Order: sequence, then C-alpha cells, then structure tokens
Amino acid sequence: MSASRFFRYLGTGLLSALLLIVSFPFTGGLTWMIFIAWVPLLWVASELRETKRGWLWLLLIAYISFLLFNIGTTWWIWNSTAMGALLAFGCNSLLMALTLTLGFIWFKKKSLFFFLLGIGLCWLSFEYIHFQWEISWPWLTLGNFFSIRTRWVQWYEFTGALGGSLWVIAVNAMVLYHIKQKSDRRFVLKTLGGIVFAPLALSYVLYFLPGESVSPKDAQPVAILQPNIDPYHEKFTMEPTQQLAEMLELVGTGLPKNALILGPETALQESFTEDNFGATASYGALKKNIIDEQHSLLIGASTFKIFKQKNSVASRKNDYGTFEESYNTSLLFTPQSLEFAHKSKLVPGVEKIPFAGIFPFLEAVAIENGGTSGTLGVEKEPQVFTLQQKKIAPVICYESIYGGFVATQCRKGANLIAIITNDGWWGETPGHRQHNSFASLRAIENRRFVIRSGNTGISSVWSPKGDCSAQTKYNEKTSLRATVFFTDRKTLYTFLGDYIGVLSILCLLGWFLTDRFRARK
Repeated sequence: MSASRFFRYLGTGLLSALLLIVSFPFTGGLTWMIFIAWVPLLWVASELRETKRGWLWLLLIAYISFLLFNIGTTWWIWNSTAMGALLAFGCNSLLMALTLTLGFIWFKKKSLFFFLLGIGLCWLSFEYIHFQWEISWPWLTLGNFFSIRTRWVQWYEFTGALGGSLWVIAVNAMVLYHIKQKSDRRFVLKTLGGIVFAPLALSYVLYFLPGESVSPKDAQPVAILQPNIDPYHEKFTMEPTQQLAEMLELVGTGLPKNALILGPETALQESFTEDNFGATASYGALKKNIIDEQHSLLIGASTFKIFKQKNSVASRKNDYGTFEESYNTSLLFTPQSLEFAHKSKLVPGVEKIPFAGIFPFLEAVAIENGGTSGTLGVEKEPQVFTLQQKKIAPVICYESIYGGFVATQCRKGANLIAIITNDGWWGETPGHRQHNSFASLRAIENRRFVIRSGNTGISSVWSPKGDCSAQTKYNEKTSLRATVFFTDRKTLYTFLGDYIGVLSILCLLGWFLTDRFRARK
C-alpha cells in the first residue's frame, strides 16, 4: 500500500475517533453523532478487503483510532494512576482493534451486507465478554453513550445497554451500506428513518406513559451523605473516628422515623473483622447516633475475615498461621440486623491482579514493584440487603456500570438500588459526571429508584424513568434528603440480563459451524 493511501485511510479512521469522542457524555455530548461515528472506520474496513495484508493495515489504523478514542473520553484515569491509565488505554484499544480485525478476517469474502453484519455481531460479542472477564473495562460500551439522553432509550427495560450498542451498530452499518451501494435516496431515507426514529418513537411513548403506581407504604425517606474527604491527602491519613464524627454531623436533625442514611464507599476507615464489628468505636458511634434514633445506615467499609485454610486467590497467610481476606464492603446496619456484602466487580490492576488465579506469580511481581496490595475478596454471586421486609441492591462504585450485575440483584428481589462510590480520585474531570450519569441506565433497565452517595460527589437520586430528581454539586461537603419508593415490577431485562450479547455469540458460533459444514461438503 502506498504511503498516501495509508495516510488517507488513517485520517478517515481518526475521523471516527473524533466523532466518538464528541458524542460521548461530557466529552462533547453531541449524542446524535454516534449514529455516523462508525461510518468512516467501517468504510476503511470495506475498502481494505481487496488489499494485500488488508487485515494488518486495518489492525494498525483501528488501533491508532481506538487509542485516540480511549484517551479522548477517559483521559482522567491518569489523575488516579498513570500506569493504570496507560494499561487501560493500551489494552482496551488493542482489544477493540482486534475485535474489528477479527470480524474483517472472518467475513471479508462475504457480500457487503453480511460483512457488516458479521462485524456487528463480533462487536456485540466483544462488549458482552468485556462484562465478564478478568480485564473487564466496559466504560465505553456503545449503549452508555445515551446515559445523558434517557428519553431516547426507555426501551432499555427490554434490552439493557447492549440494545443501545445494537442500535448504534445497525444505523452506522446501514448508512455505509447505502453509501457503498449507491441506493435510491428515497429508499435510504425510508430505511434509515425507520431504524432511527422507530426506537425513538417507542421510547417517548414509554416515557410519557404512566409509570408504576406507588403506595405510601412503599415510601422510604433517605438522607444521602457527601463528606467530601480528599482521597489523596485526608481519607487514609485522618483518624478514622474523626472522619466518622464529621460525617455524622451531616445527618442533621428532623429525619423522619425509619429513614435510610446512605454513606459513600469505604467511608468507615476503621478496618475490622466482620465478626468483631460490635467491638469497634465505629459501631458505638453509629449505634448511638443512628440506630438508637430508629434509623438505618447503608455505608461502605474496609473489612476482612480470618480463615483457617486458604479460601480464595485473595487469601493472605498471616504470622499466626491463618489466612486473612480483605474486602471492599457495603454494610447495612439497622435496629434489627447487621448485613455485609462485598464488592464483586473489582477494578483491574487496582483492586485485583488479572489472571492471578491462573498465574499466581503475577500478584507477587506486582506487589514487589510497588503495585496493588493484592486482590480483594469477592462474593460468589450478587447479594441483596433486607430492610423492613423490602430488599436493597448494594452497588459499590465500579459495579454500577454492569447492567447484568444489577439486574441479577433486582431479579433476587431488590426493590431499590443504592450506589456507594468514591469518585474523588479523578478530580474535577468528566469522569465523575460520566459515572453519575450511568446510574440513569440502571434505573431504566430495572424500573427502580436509584440513590447514589459519592464521597466527593456527585450524589444523586434517580427515578425509574432515568430522570435525576435531585443531586449535589461536586467537591462539596453536604447531604441530600429525598423520598424514594420501593418498587416490585420486574422488566424483561431484569429477567434475561444481557441476552443480546449471548445471542450474538450464538449467532457467530452457528455461522462458523455452518461455514465449516459447507466447506466440508
């Protein structure tokens, strides 16, 4: 390939990256551009089908384009960890480029229609797998682009965010198909009009339909705390009891009886074994100021357990011959009970060493080189809390971008979703705003109220239709009071989860087996 041709293709691919950046929430917010953002890159892929070593050129162009896309939308990771940012940018871009290239290699000899269909199925399969495995980083799932346009995607209650990804891919593929085929303009307008506006029309109908009726007996007063403790200079150096005392001041007075108080992730810095929580200073302060007042508290903590034998890859042998396992924990403390649930979707490289269960030496190498202190323990399956015969889904930080995870909690009976997080690591960047907006998608998918407490903000309340009814400012010490409702309805997505990803993988498998059968015949 000549240099001029390569740079022309590269420039076209970079156009896709720029369109993706400006259409992503809070890095442009021009959401409608997502419907054409993939067209330039797909055009490059279609042009390279007849080029010698076309897959190699596509891999290079796609990698550079996706690298720009990743940096342009999630550059703020650098504020937290430079090494983690480099790994996130590099690895995620490579995975995206490999997905596109795999689809190119597999389907390049098919007709243009099936070529684009195959690439679309590969991408949906990749996004689904990216929810499941050790190096999961689904922040840039295409369905997440609509988190600031919730009136467009009320049908997520049927499909989840992967339905949005399917919508994006389908529209972009159809645009390119009609450009390449030079279709009649009227036909183009009809087909694209249908595929774009039919989902929009359905969404607006769903939005303006009356919602699920709620009963006063299902009302739950909440107080959301935002202590605004700097995670770099205060959170892990201040005396734990002092942090707790300052946070309890935010509760204030005049709360209705049986209120639920929501605190942020790892707010209790007094590390303790879960069996001995009653002996801690934190327990005494919480009981006096909250439980004795007939309120309940859902808050984050750092806890650990002791095992006689190694319990999991997260277990560490101590000086006493037993094993300790640390957790990022959510804790529900009520006048009647005390429950713990552990964060299960861990941040790769920060809270866990990917593939350490297969290659144990990776964890030792990371720790020796000043990396993470080790992999945290997780739950075997998503957990729910019980509050006054109702159930709450405790969602810790990173878990809130996993629609299937939250849907499982709702399938287990959760009537309310409670997110606790600490987004102060990123500073005043698009990161905390993006993270907050993703809560709207979890609300729509399961038609649940969502309450969200962030250490430095944004703390917020979301309705089952994805509307934000109240929120705080970032980097402000404050609290937020509201009344939410426990709801019982289970959506199709609640029941089935990310079935679009599963169907995509099954379609690719069926396609592969059919091609093999025909080849043998």
